[in-house]
Amino acid sequence: MEWRPHIHTTHAHTKNIVIGDAAVGCRARASQRDMGVTFTDARDRSHVAYARAKTALEHAPVPDGALRASVFVFVAPGDVIPGVDADDGFLRGHGTRTSMCGTKLIATTAGVVERVNKLVSVRGLKSRYAPETGDVVLGRVRAISGKRWKLDVNARQEAVLQLSAVHLPGNVQRRRNDVDELNMRGLYAEDDVVSAEVQSVYSDGAAALHTRSLKYGALKRGQLVRVTPTLVKRLPQHFHRLQLDTGEEIEKGVNDVEILLGCNGFVWVGAPSSATEPRETEIRREPNDVIDDLNAANESVYERQRENIARIANSIRVLAELFLPISPPAILDVFNASAESGMAVKDMLSQGFLTRVLEREVERRVADAS
Repeated sequence: MEWRPHIHTTHAHTKNIVIGDAAVGCRARASQRDMGVTFTDARDRSHVAYARAKTALEHAPVPDGALRASVFVFVAPGDVIPGVDADDGFLRGHGTRTSMCGTKLIATTAGVVERVNKLVSVRGLKSRYAPETGDVVLGRVRAISGKRWKLDVNARQEAVLQLSAVHLPGNVQRRRNDVDELNMRGLYAEDDVVSAEVQSVYSDGAAALHTRSLKYGALKRGQLVRVTPTLVKRLPQHFHRLQLDTGEEIEKGVNDVEILLGCNGFVWVGAPSSATEPRETEIRREPNDVIDDLNAANESVYERQRENIARIANSIRVLAELFLPISPPAILDVFNASAESGMAVKDMLSQGFLTRVLEREVERRVADAS
């Protein structure tokens, strides 16, 4: 007797499953038709609202005078740069050209308009960071060799931090020897994030850094956010401590968040450190000193503070996504908008919240211009 498998039972079972899934799908589509809305319609409306808000921001008036410095003016090749008066005179900078009549200034590259007195230039949007002496930068250690650290600072070449440009543990003032070179990883190891200042620029364009100050050094208990360098302006102060406590917690400062705005487009968001604490002296102990290690081991980041750090970091990403200038007031405005609306941290980069931020920016510019 020939053996035959029970194929009909298996096919029948599979057929029932397929029919059941189809029935569920039909019921779901019928319920969507009854409600009069689908997920596609909701997504389309979100795109339309976002496009309208973006168009309104592009046509929003640009304030004059001191308020112009807080607003970025984006131009494309062929656009007439606003705010340039031929009667007052102007100097043509990089990325610009004069019109045929010589009374207007036209952009030759896509970027942000920068003004220094009468000099008008256009800085490219996607350009690499160009180091300048005195800039505050954040970098990640990539290599250690030859009494120097090599850091990635989002420039065309890696920056160099010499062993002689840092303080030794205990603030010892002496010549660096071979023992100090062997213990370099005790100060800054690979993949450490370090805040520093550009001391000079070499002939090939590489930056020479130093950390001879209390506010510079290794960064811990936070996260690094990378944005376009164009969005971060050179300010008198790049180290800020945002007070986010309420009520009795204001004196404690347990929920405060520290932000370090690097001119190279690296922004550090983390728990407060010695960089933003009130100090009476500029003498710095290196971050890997014994006392600092003990303090760091005993300190912990509270849950409320971790949420604030994540919310501030996403606020910076929202501003970068919309190509809005990144500054402490702008970051706090987005932070407060997300907290007041009950927006979850993970949903801050949704298109609905981006549209809301654009609308708030349009309202602010209209109010400033009026």
